[in-house]
Amino acid sequence: MDRGAVLSLFLVLAAVTSLGGCKLEKHVATNDGGDQIQQVVSSSPGGDMDALVTEIWAKQVLPHLQHTATDMAVLGDAIAADVDSAGEAHGYRPSSEGSPWNFAARVQGTILAARTDTRAATADVDVTADGKADVILQLGPVIRGTALRDLLPFVDFSSFTDQIEFAQLSRSLNTRAYESALKDLPRDDLVGKTVDVLGAFTVRGDGPPYLITPVTTKIGGS
Repeated sequence: MDRGAVLSLFLVLAAVTSLGGCKLEKHVATNDGGDQIQQVVSSSPGGDMDALVTEIWAKQVLPHLQHTATDMAVLGDAIAADVDSAGEAHGYRPSSEGSPWNFAARVQGTILAARTDTRAATADVDVTADGKADVILQLGPVIRGTALRDLLPFVDFSSFTDQIEFAQLSRSLNTRAYESALKDLPRDDLVGKTVDVLGAFTVRGDGPPYLITPVTTKIGGS
């Protein structure tokens, strides 16, 4: 093999090697007006999802929910009237076909019932003062669903290595939500107390009560 062929082969191998360890990069997201929003989150192959969530939690995740949350009483009425119209006005869903709407909500209400004898603990909350549960708050430590991940417009499946890593991102977000907003909450005598929660939920064609993943939680008195 002549020197030219050897050099060409070396350059090809070097390029393939560098691609194998590269970090996926995405552009800075913009809204319809061209204003810069937030850097799209990406991952290197075999990335540490817990570390990634630690990096983005205070900088991107919490601010996004705080800025986009709608009062749950307003959301409930809007979803009941037309979920697609409610989603276009207040929600977000990934671009993949058939994806459900996800919403950020501010929940203020009274706890009607609490199930705290399980690792997937929950509390039923009445938001509209009609004596019926409008939402179910997840209390953990087991947090179900992918609402928190799927609500974030700066998180996209194409920026991650594979489905396994994308699922791990959701678990890491749920774990961080539990540790930040739920781990230190009292578990006794919750019924009758008021709550003020910022959280996320997904609408999959079912009606209320909606399953909320809290990111901030305050419990008041009776």
